[in-house]
Amino acid sequence: MKQAPIKRSKNLVALSRDHHEGLLVVWKIRQGQRNVASSKRIAEFIIYAFNQHLEPHFIDEEQLLFSKLVSSDDLLMKATEQHAAIRQMAAELRSNTEPSAAQLEAFANLLEEHIRFEERVLFPYLEKQLPDETLTAIGDKLDLSHCKQQPLYWEDEFWLRK
Repeated sequence: MKQAPIKRSKNLVALSRDHHEGLLVVWKIRQGQRNVASSKRIAEFIIYAFNQHLEPHFIDEEQLLFSKLVSSDDLLMKATEQHAAIRQMAAELRSNTEPSAAQLEAFANLLEEHIRFEERVLFPYLEKQLPDETLTAIGDKLDLSHCKQQPLYWEDEFWLRK
């Protein structure tokens, strides 16, 4: 059964757009693996995407959203743990000259799971928990931080069938 689109607060739309970009990263990893691109090529892209897109996104979420919840909040703890795990996986890919296909797939799986969790569970929860003034202030800060953001560009399009 197809899930209905989620109505997102306009103040969190910038983060949802980031999530779309993150799902494209997941798709490119998986397509690259289907096309039998080398794990090294895919890992280089993951590190680039992490540095340019994912890490700045995590910082925005942690500073602007997560900081508004009590530290013992279960959903906050899950999101924070996922951020830490994704960061750890990126660090391992950065330090490994020959990453395995399993490492790449694990990264893609966790990133997709994390994005789906935030979109389907955490963001709706935050939209209910946070006052409108707080959401508006967050939206204003996100608009400023995202106004110059460029889409991810990677010259080696390993995800395309040649």
